[in-house]
Amino acid sequence: MMNNINHFRELVDQAWEKHSHDHFRAPTAHDMEIIIKTCLMPLALKTQNDSSKFGHELKQEMHADLKYVESLEKEIDELESDKANYSNMYDLLLKESVSQDVMCSYLHSLSDLDAHTEFQCLYLHKVKECECLTQKLSKQTETVNKEVYNELSRSFAKL
Repeated sequence: MMNNINHFRELVDQAWEKHSHDHFRAPTAHDMEIIIKTCLMPLALKTQNDSSKFGHELKQEMHADLKYVESLEKEIDELESDKANYSNMYDLLLKESVSQDVMCSYLHSLSDLDAHTEFQCLYLHKVKECECLTQKLSKQTETVNKEVYNELSRSFAKL
């Protein structure tokens, strides 16, 4: 391309020199034909070829970009699917966790109830022990009372 530009400059310079020596002579059709064939046509062809090449490269680049966008859309779809799966798993784990918390609370309350029941049983056992001790004491008191009564009776009888 640089050669074309240099060649074009030379032709323009030559035309300018020729024109500057002959001020009154207008460029002829032959001069115009030479300029068109040597300068403008190659430049037009080069521009047209570059334009076609640019269009082709642009189409290829747009095609590559389109493929990339499609791959990103596919990846987004996969991520959204994964997100839905993880959300479902999270919900399931949350339900299980809540269920286990409820179960733990229930078992803890049962444990508290067991401890309370155990204290009640211990209390009842102590009450029964006290009743037994009361009965024993009562029997001992009766025995002592009978002995004291008998001894007092003997003492009175002696008197």
